[in-house]
Amino acid sequence: MLFSNLVVPFMRRRLPVLLVALMGLAATGCSKDDDNNTAPNTEQNIVQVAQANSDFSTLVAAVTKADLAATLSGTGPFTVLAPTNAAFAQLGAPFNTAANISAIPAGDPQIAALRNILLYHVLAGRKAAADFPEGPSAQVTQKPASATGINDNTVYASRTGSTVSLNGATSVTTADVAASNGVIHAIDRVLMPPTATIADVVIAQAAASPAQFTSLLAALQRPAAAALLTTAADPSANLTVFAPTDAAFAALLTQLGLATLNDVPDATLVAVLQQHIVGSRAFSSDLTNGQVVTTLGGPATVGVMGSTVTVRGAGNGTDNANVTSANIMATNGVVHVIDRVLLPTL
Repeated sequence: MLFSNLVVPFMRRRLPVLLVALMGLAATGCSKDDDNNTAPNTEQNIVQVAQANSDFSTLVAAVTKADLAATLSGTGPFTVLAPTNAAFAQLGAPFNTAANISAIPAGDPQIAALRNILLYHVLAGRKAAADFPEGPSAQVTQKPASATGINDNTVYASRTGSTVSLNGATSVTTADVAASNGVIHAIDRVLMPPTATIADVVIAQAAASPAQFTSLLAALQRPAAAALLTTAADPSANLTVFAPTDAAFAALLTQLGLATLNDVPDATLVAVLQQHIVGSRAFSSDLTNGQVVTTLGGPATVGVMGSTVTVRGAGNGTDNANVTSANIMATNGVVHVIDRVLLPTL
């Protein structure tokens, strides 16, 4: 998964003391409730419901290995965003199967990483699917048990009809599974807490192999663009950044007849970079066809056709940039990778 190398180091940090320490999974029973009222199952708590549902066997192994249970068996109420076995299977080893998770040796630092991932899926209170605000751009921040800062480890949710999206890329596949002490929503991806600011994401990928954002980083490091780099590094910001790849910048230089990025005048470079930054967080699930978003450099037009998302600056004519990788979470926003540099009217 793109940028997954940013996750584990952060996961190893110790969490602050929680309301109640989470400790090992137990017991039996499974119930599915399609009613949005999520009437409590008075016989089975969240732990018991999950334990008996075969689609949560990897989750059960993960919670057992991480020694987590007291809160999920306690009074609550809690909302658990529960990854299915198929969701865990998308991760790399050893987090991809119940057997691999169970085989992690005691004392391995991966257990702490796993514990932090699981805590990111636990919200306080009983929240039914119908309780999430409806509308493609209606986002509600929910602080999970692992939350430590302004935007740090926040889960973002939006609802369109009966479809609930989390962090832009994850969907609730079975909603409102009731329990005596809360509610479970089965989800199709494991939610990964963000570990870095947008600036850190760009820096990390500029140094990766293969590198992707060396030109973007070089542009942001120009003295004239210092304020933009500061904004991307601001932990209290909440931004959307359309991030052009190195290939996108190379194509722009060819189009302009220039040899290097250094040949682009400061004023032009800053205007171009501003065209890629929106002053609010917008996941791909929040974007609609024909929507005009306001960047720091002016309007940009979004196109949505099925799963394909495009964006076009006022100076791009009819040439769209394709979003090639969407919804890369940062602690201060979200990044969408694009294959063309957005241009303002110059």
